[in-house]
Amino acid sequence: MSDLDQRLRETRIREISLPEPLIVQRGASVRSVVSQMRAGKRSCALICAGRKIEGLFTERDILNRLSTGAVDLDSAIEGVMTARPKTLGPEDRVATAIKMMTQQGYRHVPLVDEHGAGVGLLTALDILTYIAEHYPAEVVNLPLKLDQTPRKAEGG
Repeated sequence: MSDLDQRLRETRIREISLPEPLIVQRGASVRSVVSQMRAGKRSCALICAGRKIEGLFTERDILNRLSTGAVDLDSAIEGVMTARPKTLGPEDRVATAIKMMTQQGYRHVPLVDEHGAGVGLLTALDILTYIAEHYPAEVVNLPLKLDQTPRKAEGG
């Protein structure tokens, strides 16, 4: 097991520097949430009732659910959010988050405290940034996999 593997198994999520998440209260309009995401340059909004996370709304939701034009942008966000998302806590290990994200296809994982209150958001980009900042030599010097072949030629 490499040093990087070992560190990811030992490092707790709270040890990663995470930006403040965009938190929106239930009942906000879809238009309002999209506008806040755009203004804050955020890829995700946590939808809460008080401090309790009830849902997640992401850029992927915008593409998959709003692109058809069938959604009234003035309707409540609850109609298009991902309800009851799976969560982790700040004390969980980074390796646990990576496993959850890769196996279940998540790019955003809400973080909750022991009472279920939202305390943060972990994204795939946050993990990649952490790895690149703390292990640049491992990232830059990854060995080539000689058995891989490109699906199509690169370039123009």
